[in-house]
Amino acid sequence: MIKACIFDLDGTLLDTISTITYYVNLTLVGEGVEPITEQECKIFVGDGARLLIRRALASRGITDTDYAERVLRKYSAAYDSDPYHLTRVYPGITETVAELRRAGIRLGVLSNKPHSATVQVIERFFDGEFDFVLGAREGVPLKPEPTAALSLAGEMGASPTEVAFIGDTSVDILTAKNMGAALAVGVLWGFRTEDELAAAGADRVISEPAELISEVLQ
Repeated sequence: MIKACIFDLDGTLLDTISTITYYVNLTLVGEGVEPITEQECKIFVGDGARLLIRRALASRGITDTDYAERVLRKYSAAYDSDPYHLTRVYPGITETVAELRRAGIRLGVLSNKPHSATVQVIERFFDGEFDFVLGAREGVPLKPEPTAALSLAGEMGASPTEVAFIGDTSVDILTAKNMGAALAVGVLWGFRTEDELAAAGADRVISEPAELISEVLQ
């Protein structure tokens, strides 16, 4: 029986690809580097801001890690100044989250986005719906390493075998598998493909948020 759902953020709850691409390009252009496309950004995201910036720079032939760290700091400062810019909730998500909450399912968010930005956008777009929210924090391994996911499940009062983990990338599916979640659900409205989610071992792949209700409450 599923008692808790842990959601990824970017590409699962919120459509942030325009936001992320905007701030990456604002930073790159300021450095005299060619901007990236949204399609490129969809491939670069998922493993935290540091790897996002390194991948964006590498795609433009720049591999100096010290330089990448300086660019990362500029990107993070720009993003934190207005993390809501161009961001929107995916259609059907608000209703699905509310229905799961009414059914007594505990709801949490686990993101590789920095913790402060994660908390800010959840408070803005999902006021009061999620009681448990974690983003990337210093000293805590990012997804797909399961440390944060297991900690979040514990805070939610659920064992891993009582958790459904929902996300749009192989990173999320692997996190679910690594923590021993009861259900790994891949979503197709996000940033990656069905092939990627299936190859990572998704138990279910859904194309509409409402499908999650029957998967969790069955």
